[in-house]
Amino acid sequence: MDKLINTVPQSLAEAYRLYDQDFKAKSLKAKNQHLALLRTAFFRYTLPKYGLPFPKGKKLTSVELKAAWELMEKIPIHELKNALIYQDEVFSAMKCTLSTRRTYRMHLTKFILWNQQQSWWKWAVLVTEKDREKRCPKMRNTRSFSKDKPRVTERQINPGCPNFQYTLKPEEILPDLQQELDLFLKFQTALVGNRNRQDQALRPVSAMAHVTAAKRLLGWLHRYQGIPLEELSLKKLVAYSGLTPEGKKDEARIDAVMELIESHLEWLRESRGASPNTELKAVESLVAVAKFLYHKASKQRSRHLVGGKQVGYKDIPIIEELRQLERDIMVRVHQTPRRSDESKKWLDWPVFLACGRRLVEECSERSACGKNRPLKAIARSYQVALIFMLFSAFPDRSRTLRELEVGRTLFNRDGKWFIEHSAGDFKTGDSFCKNGQKRVIELSESLYPFFTEWLEKWRPIFNPKHGYFFTKVNGDPLDTSSLGSYFRNRSYRLTGQVFTPHMVRDSIVTHLKLSGAEDIVLAALAELMAHSQKTQGQIYDRRTPSQKVAPALEALQSLSAGILPEPIVEPLRVISFENDAET
Repeated sequence: MDKLINTVPQSLAEAYRLYDQDFKAKSLKAKNQHLALLRTAFFRYTLPKYGLPFPKGKKLTSVELKAAWELMEKIPIHELKNALIYQDEVFSAMKCTLSTRRTYRMHLTKFILWNQQQSWWKWAVLVTEKDREKRCPKMRNTRSFSKDKPRVTERQINPGCPNFQYTLKPEEILPDLQQELDLFLKFQTALVGNRNRQDQALRPVSAMAHVTAAKRLLGWLHRYQGIPLEELSLKKLVAYSGLTPEGKKDEARIDAVMELIESHLEWLRESRGASPNTELKAVESLVAVAKFLYHKASKQRSRHLVGGKQVGYKDIPIIEELRQLERDIMVRVHQTPRRSDESKKWLDWPVFLACGRRLVEECSERSACGKNRPLKAIARSYQVALIFMLFSAFPDRSRTLRELEVGRTLFNRDGKWFIEHSAGDFKTGDSFCKNGQKRVIELSESLYPFFTEWLEKWRPIFNPKHGYFFTKVNGDPLDTSSLGSYFRNRSYRLTGQVFTPHMVRDSIVTHLKLSGAEDIVLAALAELMAHSQKTQGQIYDRRTPSQKVAPALEALQSLSAGILPEPIVEPLRVISFENDAET
């Protein structure tokens, strides 16, 4: 038995070398074309699934070959059972012709069949899988987010500072103010019944963000402007509409409101080191408050404006003044460098995929030392791994995962899983789902077994009090903070980087751009992620300036010099001296 174990190849590269020796021994007179085609089947059409960059030319360079062999040395032999599935996915991504698919699938299939006929195959694959199911890799290392508390910005504000939390506490919100905040929330979210509102209804999470910002502003008024709790109201934030009783513009009262708001923004900058983005969010919430307070003063027809997608409340001076302030701040948002150190957060796409594979291994029911793990710990590992896998298969906004719900946005039809979105289910729905159309995404088959096991075995352990696909450990719906913590803690433990869900989209776009993906692939990715190619380039392409111009520089250096034309030789001019007297 020991001899058998010692002969088992541990990686795809070792299995290829054994196959190479056997093929050449049996086919002494045959050409090695089959082996060359097999290598192409691996290097060009299978390994990109494991993170190998797509080859740039028709023939692999020495650097690309070296990277391919190094990757094959790292891929365990039991991964060979997934090779044909992964090859099909690469074929689809590269839009390969039918003849190309047939040729390289045939050579890869021959290699797999040869391995399956060897005496060591059952031990190498089946026993390895069984052992992986029983044992979990070591999950503790020297990195811990809660212990290390890594910083990605240089801001000095922290939970120990006296002005870290300045929002109103629940016990400080008196009944009258709470009633006003409830009406403010209802005004923003009511689908019908408010003829004077000139905007479409907001999602509850977006409307609640404005309510939360209003509580922060009221807390600032109380703690730093000396306004007693019993005098606090939303009208203290935007005291005037900017209209006189006769309906004319009241410049003095507009100035009074704007002075207070500018004092708050100055406090944010100087006392808290806030970014322009933070200022922008505060002013956006003040616009929402002004609409709530003064919507009845507007003479415009709301339903016509909503239907025509025109800007409402244009006859309310204070709203227009706040909008101009938004535009001014937006200029600074675009001009101000990022506050966070991106080098402490960034993960390349192949590394992110590696994180997902490692998290799947951590779903085992036994610990590294062989002890049974608590069911809740296994279920938590399972959920985190599934979140990473879903993001790698469909790099959408985190809202999509948080709001997954079987029978509403997640469907199983004829054994296949689909995500289906109406216009209100994602940020750019109004642009991508017109006339009642739906956004339908068929998910990868590799996810199906995980979906079934999660729904039937692990999700019920948390006793969820809702119908969403993912859940908190306490049974509540998964929110933005919880999802961010899952990403932050696991990515930091595995890589030392503070990766976030939003950066998933940046990572895949940047990876494909650096890999030289064709325009048709980038256009399809933009369609999948529900934004324009212009947005793809402006927001999600995180290549450095030097990386963006590198292909052009390489192309310039690779150009060959031409041949100069032959010089023009003028014929010799004969000078005649026949008429020269001296001659």
